[in-house]
Amino acid sequence: MPRRVSFANDSFPWALSFIAAALLAGCGGGSDASADAAAIDDPTATAYSANATLMASDATSTADTAVLTAQALAADGTSGVATTRSCAGGGSATISVSGGVPANWGNGKFDAGEVYQVSYAACKGAAGWAALDGSATLTVTAASGDSSNGSLSLAMTLGSLSVTTPRGSATLDGSATRDVSVSTDAGGTVHLSSHYVAPSFTWTTHYQARSSTFTLSAVDVRRDASFVGGMLQSSSIAGTHTLSASLPNGAFSYTVATNGGVSYAADGTPLAGSWTITLPLNLITVTVSSANGIGTATVALDRGKDGTIDRTFTLSWVQLAAAAG
Repeated sequence: MPRRVSFANDSFPWALSFIAAALLAGCGGGSDASADAAAIDDPTATAYSANATLMASDATSTADTAVLTAQALAADGTSGVATTRSCAGGGSATISVSGGVPANWGNGKFDAGEVYQVSYAACKGAAGWAALDGSATLTVTAASGDSSNGSLSLAMTLGSLSVTTPRGSATLDGSATRDVSVSTDAGGTVHLSSHYVAPSFTWTTHYQARSSTFTLSAVDVRRDASFVGGMLQSSSIAGTHTLSASLPNGAFSYTVATNGGVSYAADGTPLAGSWTITLPLNLITVTVSSANGIGTATVALDRGKDGTIDRTFTLSWVQLAAAAG
């Protein structure tokens, strides 16, 4: 039975590290903390980097999709009676509204004071959108304009909200506030900017045939996304969060901060940007870039957090993504 170690050691059992090093796709390895308290190896740094670049983006993208899908469902009007409807891109959802001004429930948009209860069943808000299962409670605290040009503030609670990403399936639970502004330019491109603040999100992943549970706490992340014809074109995030995990082979916790904004392709693949991962004994910086359609990630490790880079190595994006989850 694998030995669990405190995150303060920045490491996992050496035997698992050896396996991860051989595969370069494990959930994090490491040297024996008794040999060197500040030691951290390449597989461990790779796993930390993969999760730092992906988990907050995947989780906030799923939350955005839940709200956008609910707005699409409400566009035909909503009542205080729970009603099951077909979703535009497939599946179904049950939606009801309370609070606010009842006379406004049928106006096809979210208004301040309204509380929406939504249960998704393989529901896609539009063709090509991710299919959702689970539930959401959306409390509108402020609203102006509409879903094409306007702003919206929500308190949201998500329950077992499941989605399939290009890396596998995942489930989001937790509560957050979400402030969003949306505008549509002359060419029809919709620009959405969401600001998430959350005490804690739980993001349970089934990536790479592994099951892991991540907790994103102290979340303060802004996500910008562009859509054409309802289809996501690209996105970016900026901000900080603490990422804790219970993985098949151990546990860890560290703080992640983007160094400015970091950008993603429509499928969630990081395209460009830099993240700093702060552990009790080490600092890791991961920088992603792409050229000619080929993505690479450079990982720089400062052992002991003394300002000196002790180790640098470069991976393909495929290798980095294989270590996520």
